Amino acid sequence: MSLSDAPPEILCRILLLLEPQTILRCSSVSRQWQETIAGCSQIQYQLELWKAGLVCGPSNSMPTMDKRQALAKHRRAWRRLEWSNTAVKLPALLRTYAAHALVAGIFAFQENGPNIYTLPLQEDSRVTKHVLEVDPGTSVLLTMDPTQDLLAVAYYPVHGSGSLTLAFRSLSVNQPHPMARHPTIPVGSDDEEELEILMADDVVGIAFVGMIRVWNWRTGALLAVGMIQRNPNSPDTFSSPRTSKWIQTDLTSNLSPRKGPNSEGAVHVARLWFPEAERADGESLWEPSAIGVRSGPVCAHPIRSSFSPGNENRIYLFVYRLVSPEGENWMRLMVHHRTLAGYVSRYVRQSGTDCIDLEWEDWGPRNTRVLPGDELDGLAFPTAHGERVVILGVDHEDRPRLEVLNFGVIPGDDQSEDESHTLVLGQSTIRGAPFEDPVTTYLPFRRTVRAIDADFESVLMDQEHIIVENQMGTITVVTF
Repeated sequence: MSLSDAPPEILCRILLLLEPQTILRCSSVSRQWQETIAGCSQIQYQLELWKAGLVCGPSNSMPTMDKRQALAKHRRAWRRLEWSNTAVKLPALLRTYAAHALVAGIFAFQENGPNIYTLPLQEDSRVTKHVLEVDPGTSVLLTMDPTQDLLAVAYYPVHGSGSLTLAFRSLSVNQPHPMARHPTIPVGSDDEEELEILMADDVVGIAFVGMIRVWNWRTGALLAVGMIQRNPNSPDTFSSPRTSKWIQTDLTSNLSPRKGPNSEGAVHVARLWFPEAERADGESLWEPSAIGVRSGPVCAHPIRSSFSPGNENRIYLFVYRLVSPEGENWMRLMVHHRTLAGYVSRYVRQSGTDCIDLEWEDWGPRNTRVLPGDELDGLAFPTAHGERVVILGVDHEDRPRLEVLNFGVIPGDDQSEDESHTLVLGQSTIRGAPFEDPVTTYLPFRRTVRAIDADFESVLMDQEHIIVENQMGTITVVTF
Protein backbone atom coordinates (compact mmCIF):
# COMPACT_ATOMS: atom_id res chain seq x y z
CA MET A 1 0.00 0.00 0.00
CA SER A 2 1.34 3.45 -0.93
CA LEU A 3 0.86 6.63 1.06
CA SER A 4 -1.69 7.77 -1.50
CA ASP A 5 -3.89 4.84 -0.42
CA ALA A 6 -3.66 5.71 3.27
CA PRO A 7 -6.72 7.15 5.04
CA PRO A 8 -6.59 10.96 5.50
CA GLU A 9 -6.21 10.58 9.28
CA ILE A 10 -3.05 8.47 8.93
CA LEU A 11 -1.65 10.63 6.13
CA CYS A 12 -2.16 13.70 8.33
CA ARG A 13 -0.22 12.11 11.22
CA ILE A 14 2.64 11.19 8.87
CA LEU A 15 2.80 14.68 7.36
CA LEU A 16 3.00 16.22 10.83
CA LEU A 17 6.39 14.54 11.21
CA LEU A 18 7.79 16.58 8.31
CA GLU A 19 9.22 20.09 8.23
CA PRO A 20 6.76 22.83 7.17
CA GLN A 21 8.58 23.51 3.88
CA THR A 22 8.29 19.81 2.98
CA ILE A 23 4.60 19.80 3.88
CA LEU A 24 4.00 22.68 1.48
CA ARG A 25 5.77 20.79 -1.30
CA CYS A 26 3.62 17.74 -0.55
CA SER A 27 0.54 19.81 -1.43
CA SER A 28 1.47 19.46 -5.09
CA VAL A 29 1.67 15.63 -5.03
CA SER A 30 -2.02 15.09 -5.71
CA ARG A 31 -5.43 16.62 -5.11
CA GLN A 32 -5.98 14.14 -2.27
CA TRP A 33 -2.81 15.28 -0.48
CA GLN A 34 -3.69 18.92 -1.05
CA GLU A 35 -7.18 18.41 0.43
CA THR A 36 -5.76 16.46 3.38
CA ILE A 37 -3.27 19.21 4.21
CA ALA A 38 -5.89 21.94 3.81
CA GLY A 39 -8.38 20.05 5.98
CA CYS A 40 -6.05 19.12 8.85
CA SER A 41 -6.23 21.80 11.55
CA GLN A 42 -3.01 20.58 13.21
CA ILE A 43 -1.07 20.94 9.97
CA GLN A 44 -2.56 24.37 9.36
CA TYR A 45 -1.59 25.48 12.88
CA GLN A 46 1.96 24.21 12.29
CA LEU A 47 2.20 26.03 8.95
CA GLU A 48 0.84 29.18 10.54
CA LEU A 49 3.42 29.09 13.34
CA TRP A 50 6.23 28.38 10.85
CA LYS A 51 5.14 31.24 8.65
CA ALA A 52 5.26 33.54 11.68
CA GLY A 53 8.77 32.40 12.64
CA LEU A 54 7.65 30.53 15.76
CA VAL A 55 8.87 27.05 14.83
CA CYS A 56 12.60 27.68 15.32
CA GLY A 57 14.59 30.25 17.26
CA PRO A 58 14.10 31.45 20.87
CA SER A 59 10.41 30.51 20.85
CA ASN A 60 11.03 26.89 19.81
CA SER A 61 10.80 25.62 23.40
CA MET A 62 7.48 27.37 24.07
CA PRO A 63 4.37 25.17 24.40
CA THR A 64 2.16 25.27 21.32
CA MET A 65 -0.65 27.06 23.15
CA ASP A 66 1.75 29.79 24.32
CA LYS A 67 2.99 30.19 20.76
CA ARG A 68 -0.56 30.66 19.50
CA GLN A 69 -1.30 33.24 22.19
CA ALA A 70 1.93 35.11 21.43
CA LEU A 71 1.14 35.03 17.71
CA ALA A 72 -2.40 36.32 18.29
CA LYS A 73 -1.10 39.18 20.46
CA HIS A 74 1.59 40.08 17.91
CA ARG A 75 -0.89 40.07 15.02
CA ARG A 76 -3.35 42.18 16.97
CA ALA A 77 -0.66 44.77 17.67
CA TRP A 78 0.25 45.02 13.98
CA ARG A 79 -3.38 44.92 12.84
CA ARG A 80 -4.18 47.94 15.00
CA LEU A 81 -0.69 49.50 14.93
CA GLU A 82 -0.59 49.40 18.72
CA TRP A 83 3.10 49.81 19.42
CA SER A 84 4.71 50.13 22.82
CA ASN A 85 4.01 53.32 24.74
CA THR A 86 7.66 54.32 24.94
CA ALA A 87 9.36 55.26 21.69
CA VAL A 88 13.15 55.22 21.64
CA LYS A 89 14.68 58.38 20.17
CA LEU A 90 18.19 58.25 18.81
CA PRO A 91 20.42 61.30 18.21
CA ALA A 92 19.85 63.34 15.09
CA LEU A 93 21.87 62.42 12.03
CA LEU A 94 23.30 64.87 9.55
CA ARG A 95 20.99 64.12 6.65
CA THR A 96 23.51 64.99 3.94
CA TYR A 97 25.79 62.14 4.94
CA ALA A 98 23.55 59.74 6.87
CA ALA A 99 22.84 56.18 5.73
CA HIS A 100 20.95 53.58 7.70
CA ALA A 101 19.51 50.07 7.54
CA LEU A 102 17.38 47.80 9.74
CA VAL A 103 17.54 43.99 9.63
CA ALA A 104 16.51 41.45 12.29
CA GLY A 105 16.37 43.95 15.14
CA ILE A 106 19.75 45.56 14.40
CA PHE A 107 19.91 49.19 13.30
CA ALA A 108 23.01 50.35 11.41
CA PHE A 109 23.64 54.00 10.64
CA GLN A 110 26.33 56.46 9.59
CA GLU A 111 26.99 59.31 11.99
CA ASN A 112 27.92 62.88 11.10
CA GLY A 113 31.28 61.72 9.84
CA PRO A 114 33.31 58.69 8.85
CA ASN A 115 32.07 56.09 11.33
CA ILE A 116 29.35 53.44 11.11
CA TYR A 117 27.38 52.33 14.19
CA THR A 118 25.36 49.17 14.76
CA LEU A 119 22.77 49.02 17.54
CA PRO A 120 20.64 46.01 18.55
CA LEU A 121 17.17 47.39 19.34
CA GLN A 122 16.92 45.75 22.75
CA GLU A 123 17.10 47.04 26.29
CA ASP A 124 20.63 47.68 27.58
CA SER A 125 22.13 47.01 24.16
CA ARG A 126 25.53 48.40 23.31
CA VAL A 127 26.39 50.37 20.23
CA THR A 128 29.28 49.00 18.18
CA LYS A 129 31.39 51.66 16.49
CA HIS A 130 32.99 50.71 13.17
CA VAL A 131 35.89 52.98 12.33
CA LEU A 132 36.32 53.42 8.58
CA GLU A 133 38.42 55.97 6.74
CA VAL A 134 35.40 57.34 4.92
CA ASP A 135 35.73 60.59 3.00
CA PRO A 136 33.67 62.95 5.22
CA GLY A 137 32.19 64.59 2.15
CA THR A 138 30.50 61.42 0.95
CA SER A 139 27.78 59.11 2.17
CA VAL A 140 28.09 55.34 2.31
CA LEU A 141 25.98 52.45 1.10
CA LEU A 142 25.45 49.75 3.70
CA THR A 143 23.63 46.47 4.12
CA MET A 144 23.90 43.61 6.59
CA ASP A 145 23.00 40.04 7.44
CA PRO A 146 22.90 39.50 11.23
CA THR A 147 22.64 35.73 10.71
CA GLN A 148 26.22 35.90 9.36
CA ASP A 149 27.39 38.72 11.68
CA LEU A 150 28.09 40.61 8.45
CA LEU A 151 28.08 44.32 7.65
CA ALA A 152 28.91 45.33 4.06
CA VAL A 153 29.79 48.97 3.37
CA ALA A 154 30.58 50.69 0.08
CA TYR A 155 32.43 53.99 0.58
CA TYR A 156 35.06 56.37 -0.77
CA PRO A 157 38.23 56.31 1.40
CA VAL A 158 39.78 59.53 2.68
CA HIS A 159 43.09 58.84 0.96
CA GLY A 160 41.63 57.27 -2.16
CA SER A 161 41.63 58.75 -5.62
CA GLY A 162 37.91 58.64 -6.27
CA SER A 163 37.90 54.84 -6.08
CA LEU A 164 34.90 53.15 -4.49
CA THR A 165 35.79 50.51 -1.87
CA LEU A 166 33.69 47.60 -0.60
CA ALA A 167 34.39 46.53 3.01
CA PHE A 168 33.16 43.45 4.90
CA ARG A 169 32.95 43.93 8.67
CA SER A 170 31.78 41.98 11.67
CA LEU A 171 28.54 43.43 13.05
CA SER A 172 29.32 42.70 16.67
CA VAL A 173 32.92 43.98 16.89
CA ASN A 174 34.98 46.68 15.22
CA GLN A 175 36.95 44.27 13.05
CA PRO A 176 37.02 42.95 9.50
CA HIS A 177 34.82 39.88 9.05
CA PRO A 178 36.92 36.76 9.80
CA MET A 179 35.33 34.80 6.92
CA ALA A 180 36.24 37.39 4.29
CA ARG A 181 39.46 36.45 2.50
CA HIS A 182 39.75 40.06 1.33
CA PRO A 183 38.18 42.40 3.95
CA THR A 184 38.21 45.27 1.44
CA ILE A 185 37.73 45.11 -2.31
CA PRO A 186 38.56 48.05 -4.60
CA VAL A 187 35.55 48.45 -6.84
CA GLY A 188 37.38 50.95 -9.03
CA SER A 189 36.68 54.44 -10.29
CA ASP A 190 33.55 54.55 -12.40
CA ASP A 191 31.55 57.22 -14.14
CA GLU A 192 28.31 55.51 -13.16
CA GLU A 193 26.61 56.58 -9.94
CA GLU A 194 26.23 53.78 -7.40
CA LEU A 195 22.64 53.36 -6.18
CA GLU A 196 22.20 50.30 -4.04
CA ILE A 197 24.16 47.60 -2.24
CA LEU A 198 22.57 44.15 -2.20
CA MET A 199 23.27 40.98 -0.24
CA ALA A 200 22.14 37.34 -0.32
CA ASP A 201 24.12 34.68 1.55
CA ASP A 202 27.67 34.74 0.13
CA VAL A 203 26.81 37.14 -2.69
CA VAL A 204 27.10 40.93 -2.50
CA GLY A 205 26.31 43.27 -5.37
CA ILE A 206 26.44 46.98 -6.12
CA ALA A 207 23.85 48.33 -8.52
CA PHE A 208 24.92 51.32 -10.60
CA VAL A 209 22.89 53.43 -12.99
CA GLY A 210 24.10 51.38 -15.95
CA MET A 211 25.32 48.09 -14.52
CA ILE A 212 25.37 45.66 -11.62
CA ARG A 213 28.55 44.07 -10.21
CA VAL A 214 28.36 40.95 -8.07
CA TRP A 215 31.03 39.40 -5.81
CA ASN A 216 31.41 36.41 -3.55
CA TRP A 217 32.16 38.24 -0.30
CA ARG A 218 33.90 35.24 1.26
CA THR A 219 36.46 34.75 -1.54
CA GLY A 220 36.45 38.25 -3.02
CA ALA A 221 35.88 36.82 -6.51
CA LEU A 222 34.00 38.99 -9.02
CA LEU A 223 31.14 36.78 -10.21
CA ALA A 224 29.35 38.92 -12.77
CA VAL A 225 29.19 42.32 -14.39
CA GLY A 226 25.89 42.99 -16.09
CA MET A 227 24.96 45.96 -18.23
CA ILE A 228 21.39 46.97 -17.53
CA GLN A 229 18.98 49.58 -18.80
CA ARG A 230 17.94 51.50 -15.72
CA ASN A 231 17.13 54.84 -14.17
CA PRO A 232 18.71 56.60 -11.16
CA ASN A 233 15.50 55.97 -9.24
CA SER A 234 15.41 52.23 -9.99
CA PRO A 235 16.97 50.08 -7.26
CA ASP A 236 17.19 46.31 -7.73
CA THR A 237 16.80 43.65 -5.08
CA PHE A 238 18.15 40.16 -4.62
CA SER A 239 15.27 37.73 -4.28
CA SER A 240 16.78 34.57 -2.85
CA PRO A 241 19.95 33.43 -1.08
CA ARG A 242 22.20 30.70 -2.43
CA THR A 243 20.52 30.59 -5.86
CA SER A 244 21.39 34.29 -6.19
CA LYS A 245 18.34 35.39 -8.11
CA TRP A 246 17.54 39.05 -8.41
CA ILE A 247 14.79 41.24 -9.74
CA GLN A 248 15.62 43.95 -12.25
CA THR A 249 13.26 46.73 -13.22
CA ASP A 250 13.72 48.94 -16.22
CA LEU A 251 11.98 51.74 -18.07
CA THR A 252 10.16 49.50 -20.55
CA SER A 253 7.49 48.87 -17.90
CA ASN A 254 8.40 45.29 -17.04
CA LEU A 255 10.07 43.43 -14.24
CA SER A 256 12.58 40.67 -14.90
CA PRO A 257 13.45 37.79 -12.58
CA ARG A 258 17.04 36.78 -13.34
CA LYS A 259 18.95 33.68 -12.33
CA GLY A 260 22.67 33.79 -11.64
CA PRO A 261 25.32 34.89 -11.42
CA ASN A 262 27.34 32.02 -12.88
CA SER A 263 30.37 31.64 -15.07
CA GLU A 264 28.43 33.04 -18.00
CA GLY A 265 26.83 35.90 -16.10
CA ALA A 266 23.15 36.39 -15.30
CA VAL A 267 20.41 34.54 -17.16
CA HIS A 268 17.24 36.39 -18.11
CA VAL A 269 14.47 34.11 -16.83
CA ALA A 270 11.26 36.06 -17.42
CA ARG A 271 9.85 39.37 -18.60
CA LEU A 272 6.57 40.30 -16.91
CA TRP A 273 4.80 43.32 -18.35
CA PHE A 274 2.99 45.97 -16.35
CA PRO A 275 -0.45 47.27 -17.41
CA GLU A 276 -0.41 49.14 -20.71
CA ALA A 277 -0.36 52.92 -20.45
CA GLU A 278 -3.07 55.08 -21.97
CA ARG A 279 -2.64 55.65 -25.70
CA ALA A 280 -3.87 58.10 -28.35
CA ASP A 281 -3.35 57.78 -32.11
CA GLY A 282 -1.15 54.76 -31.48
CA GLU A 283 1.21 56.68 -29.18
CA SER A 284 1.54 56.25 -25.43
CA LEU A 285 0.38 59.29 -23.47
CA TRP A 286 2.32 58.22 -20.38
CA GLU A 287 5.99 57.33 -20.19
CA PRO A 288 7.62 55.55 -17.21
CA SER A 289 10.26 57.82 -15.69
CA ALA A 290 11.21 55.97 -12.49
CA ILE A 291 10.68 52.51 -11.08
CA GLY A 292 12.01 50.74 -8.02
CA VAL A 293 11.51 47.62 -5.91
CA ARG A 294 11.73 46.78 -2.22
CA SER A 295 11.67 43.40 -0.47
CA GLY A 296 13.25 41.74 2.55
CA PRO A 297 14.70 40.12 4.45
CA VAL A 298 17.07 37.89 2.50
CA CYS A 299 19.22 36.26 5.18
CA ALA A 300 21.48 33.24 4.80
CA HIS A 301 20.17 31.53 7.94
CA PRO A 302 16.95 31.71 9.99
CA ILE A 303 16.71 34.90 12.05
CA ARG A 304 16.96 33.94 15.71
CA SER A 305 13.94 35.92 16.76
CA SER A 306 10.23 35.29 17.13
CA PHE A 307 7.88 36.43 14.38
CA SER A 308 10.70 36.44 11.82
CA PRO A 309 9.53 35.64 8.28
CA GLY A 310 11.52 33.22 6.18
CA ASN A 311 12.97 34.20 2.84
CA GLU A 312 10.00 32.53 1.13
CA ASN A 313 7.34 34.56 2.95
CA ARG A 314 7.94 37.94 1.35
CA ILE A 315 6.14 40.50 -0.72
CA TYR A 316 7.75 42.61 -3.45
CA LEU A 317 6.76 46.26 -3.60
CA PHE A 318 7.22 48.01 -6.94
CA VAL A 319 6.77 51.78 -7.06
CA TYR A 320 6.80 53.45 -10.45
CA ARG A 321 6.08 56.87 -11.86
CA LEU A 322 4.51 57.64 -15.21
CA VAL A 323 4.66 61.14 -16.66
CA SER A 324 2.83 62.99 -19.42
CA PRO A 325 2.65 66.64 -20.53
CA GLU A 326 -0.34 67.01 -18.18
CA GLY A 327 1.36 65.71 -15.04
CA GLU A 328 2.49 62.53 -13.32
CA ASN A 329 1.03 59.41 -11.72
CA TRP A 330 2.61 57.20 -9.05
CA MET A 331 1.55 53.56 -8.85
CA ARG A 332 2.31 50.73 -6.38
CA LEU A 333 2.33 47.08 -7.44
CA MET A 334 2.64 44.26 -4.91
CA VAL A 335 3.41 40.63 -5.82
CA HIS A 336 4.36 37.66 -3.63
CA HIS A 337 7.77 35.99 -3.76
CA ARG A 338 6.19 32.62 -4.58
CA THR A 339 4.82 34.06 -7.83
CA LEU A 340 8.19 35.25 -9.11
CA ALA A 341 9.98 32.15 -7.79
CA GLY A 342 7.48 30.09 -9.74
CA TYR A 343 8.67 31.58 -13.03
CA VAL A 344 12.27 30.70 -12.17
CA SER A 345 11.18 27.09 -11.47
CA ARG A 346 9.23 27.04 -14.71
CA TYR A 347 12.28 28.27 -16.61
CA VAL A 348 14.40 25.50 -15.09
CA ARG A 349 11.79 22.84 -15.95
CA GLN A 350 11.87 24.04 -19.54
CA SER A 351 15.66 23.47 -19.53
CA GLY A 352 16.30 27.20 -19.67
CA THR A 353 15.72 27.58 -23.38
CA ASP A 354 13.79 30.81 -23.84
CA CYS A 355 12.99 33.79 -21.64
CA ILE A 356 9.38 33.63 -20.42
CA ASP A 357 7.52 36.65 -21.82
CA LEU A 358 4.06 37.37 -20.37
CA GLU A 359 1.68 40.22 -21.04
CA TRP A 360 -0.07 41.78 -18.05
CA GLU A 361 -3.33 39.87 -18.61
CA ASP A 362 -1.50 36.54 -18.48
CA TRP A 363 0.13 37.00 -15.09
CA GLY A 364 -0.86 40.20 -13.29
CA PRO A 365 -4.52 40.40 -12.25
CA ARG A 366 -4.69 37.25 -10.08
CA ASN A 367 -1.18 37.51 -8.65
CA THR A 368 -0.84 41.19 -7.77
CA ARG A 369 -2.50 44.19 -6.18
CA VAL A 370 -2.08 47.53 -7.95
CA LEU A 371 -2.89 50.64 -5.91
CA PRO A 372 -2.47 54.37 -6.59
CA GLY A 373 0.60 55.95 -5.05
CA ASP A 374 1.36 59.62 -4.51
CA GLU A 375 4.19 62.08 -5.01
CA LEU A 376 5.53 61.34 -1.51
CA ASP A 377 6.68 57.96 -2.84
CA GLY A 378 9.53 59.77 -4.56
CA LEU A 379 10.68 61.30 -1.25
CA ALA A 380 9.85 58.71 1.41
CA PHE A 381 10.11 55.46 -0.55
CA PRO A 382 7.78 52.84 1.01
CA THR A 383 9.52 49.75 2.34
CA ALA A 384 8.64 46.07 2.61
CA HIS A 385 9.56 43.42 5.17
CA GLY A 386 8.16 39.92 5.05
CA GLU A 387 4.58 40.24 3.87
CA ARG A 388 4.10 43.80 5.15
CA VAL A 389 4.51 47.11 3.35
CA VAL A 390 4.82 50.35 5.34
CA ILE A 391 4.06 53.72 3.75
CA LEU A 392 4.43 57.30 4.98
CA GLY A 393 1.71 59.58 3.69
CA VAL A 394 -0.99 62.11 4.45
CA ASP A 395 -4.77 61.84 4.69
CA HIS A 396 -7.32 63.91 2.76
CA GLU A 397 -6.69 66.82 5.14
CA ASP A 398 -2.89 66.63 4.66
CA ARG A 399 -2.32 65.25 8.16
CA PRO A 400 0.65 62.84 8.39
CA ARG A 401 -0.14 59.16 8.80
CA LEU A 402 1.49 55.74 8.80
CA GLU A 403 -0.06 53.03 6.63
CA VAL A 404 0.73 49.29 6.79
CA LEU A 405 -0.45 46.81 4.15
CA ASN A 406 -0.28 43.17 5.28
CA PHE A 407 -0.34 40.60 2.47
CA GLY A 408 -0.04 37.65 4.86
CA VAL A 409 -3.82 37.22 4.95
CA ILE A 410 -4.78 33.61 5.68
CA PRO A 411 -8.14 31.76 5.64
CA GLY A 412 -9.96 32.31 8.91
CA ASP A 413 -8.06 35.52 9.64
CA ASP A 414 -9.85 38.02 11.84
CA GLN A 415 -12.23 39.80 9.47
CA SER A 416 -13.28 42.54 11.88
CA GLU A 417 -12.95 46.07 10.56
CA ASP A 418 -13.11 49.60 11.90
CA GLU A 419 -12.04 53.03 10.73
CA SER A 420 -8.36 52.20 11.28
CA HIS A 421 -8.05 48.79 9.61
CA THR A 422 -9.77 47.16 6.63
CA LEU A 423 -9.55 43.64 5.21
CA VAL A 424 -9.58 43.69 1.40
CA LEU A 425 -10.47 40.26 -0.01
CA GLY A 426 -12.21 41.32 -3.20
CA GLN A 427 -11.04 43.00 -6.35
CA SER A 428 -9.97 46.60 -6.76
CA THR A 429 -10.01 48.48 -10.06
CA ILE A 430 -8.16 51.55 -11.31
CA ARG A 431 -9.97 53.24 -14.17
CA GLY A 432 -8.71 55.92 -16.51
CA ALA A 433 -5.31 57.60 -16.45
CA PRO A 434 -2.62 56.46 -16.60
CA PHE A 435 -3.84 53.12 -17.98
CA GLU A 436 -5.40 52.30 -21.34
CA ASP A 437 -7.88 49.79 -19.87
CA PRO A 438 -9.29 49.30 -16.35
CA VAL A 439 -6.72 47.50 -14.16
CA THR A 440 -8.36 44.98 -11.82
CA THR A 441 -6.28 43.02 -9.29
CA TYR A 442 -7.14 40.49 -6.58
CA LEU A 443 -4.23 39.80 -4.18
CA PRO A 444 -5.84 39.98 -0.67
CA PHE A 445 -4.43 42.24 2.03
CA ARG A 446 -5.25 44.13 5.21
CA ARG A 447 -4.76 47.89 5.42
CA THR A 448 -4.11 49.60 8.76
CA VAL A 449 -3.75 53.37 9.16
CA ARG A 450 -2.61 55.38 12.16
CA ALA A 451 -2.21 59.13 12.50
CA ILE A 452 1.25 60.30 13.56
CA ASP A 453 2.36 63.49 15.26
CA ALA A 454 5.04 64.80 12.93
CA ASP A 455 6.17 64.85 9.34
CA PHE A 456 8.55 61.97 8.80
CA GLU A 457 10.76 61.63 5.76
CA SER A 458 11.95 58.02 5.80
CA VAL A 459 10.79 54.72 7.22
CA LEU A 460 12.36 51.31 7.96
CA MET A 461 10.71 48.14 9.25
CA ASP A 462 11.52 44.65 10.48
CA GLN A 463 9.47 41.94 12.20
CA GLU A 464 9.05 43.86 15.49
CA HIS A 465 10.01 47.49 14.81
CA ILE A 466 9.24 50.52 12.71
CA ILE A 467 11.86 53.26 12.53
CA VAL A 468 10.96 56.72 11.23
CA GLU A 469 13.12 59.79 10.71
CA ASN A 470 11.77 63.33 10.88
CA GLN A 471 12.88 66.43 9.00
CA MET A 472 15.43 67.26 11.72
CA GLY A 473 17.12 63.88 11.36
CA THR A 474 15.84 62.49 14.68
CA ILE A 475 15.25 58.73 14.60
CA THR A 476 12.25 57.28 16.47
CA VAL A 477 11.92 53.52 17.07
CA VAL A 478 8.59 51.90 17.97
CA THR A 479 8.25 48.25 19.01
CA PHE A 480 5.39 45.79 18.60
